[in-house]
Amino acid sequence: MAKVKIQGHASGTGILTVTAPNTSTDRTITLPDATGTLLNSDGSAANLTAIPAANITGTLPAISGANLTGIGITEADSWRLSSGFSSSVGPISSNLERVDSNNFDKIGTGMTVSSGVFTFPSTGYYLIQSIWTVENTGVDDPHMAMQTTDDGGSNWGIAYKHYCGNRESSSTKNTSSGHFILDVTNTSNIKVRFDIISSTSNCTTMGETAITWTGWSFIRLGDT
Repeated sequence: MAKVKIQGHASGTGILTVTAPNTSTDRTITLPDATGTLLNSDGSAANLTAIPAANITGTLPAISGANLTGIGITEADSWRLSSGFSSSVGPISSNLERVDSNNFDKIGTGMTVSSGVFTFPSTGYYLIQSIWTVENTGVDDPHMAMQTTDDGGSNWGIAYKHYCGNRESSSTKNTSSGHFILDVTNTSNIKVRFDIISSTSNCTTMGETAITWTGWSFIRLGDT
């Protein structure tokens, strides 16, 4: 039979009293088969780590989120073409700028770009959106393609493309858009670039430093 032993403290002088409640009902207090410290009614619950959810009842107190990290959108950035060009190009590597008008501001570190190749600031799932505005002065059938690499740029593959062609001989302006969700598991290897394909001198990709005619947005949705 197991025994209950109350051990005094050699340095203490106080007297601890166990007081019975005013009850006429027999009660049994079962001690846990573990080493630990009893928690008094007004003590801290900081060390309680295994409370079943079913045992948590009542109204929870307000919780401050001031010190929470990784919650919500942690990265969002937008870039655009600051000046237009004609014909095909791959990748678009000149006249790229972060949007700096109409109260835009990035969230987090933001994207970096070198020679037309965009690098992500951190791993995660990213929503990538593109808008492309062209002026066609004749018959043309160009498209913008987003290409991705998972080996740092040695090999590239088209993730999506969108067309902005013209079947008339007269001048027209057209806009198309595309989007893609990319799982960035490694920021050194996984990168993106944007190409203009099958464009002739009839097609001008439009760009401006104060208005986004052609541009790209990158929004981190969550952890990979």
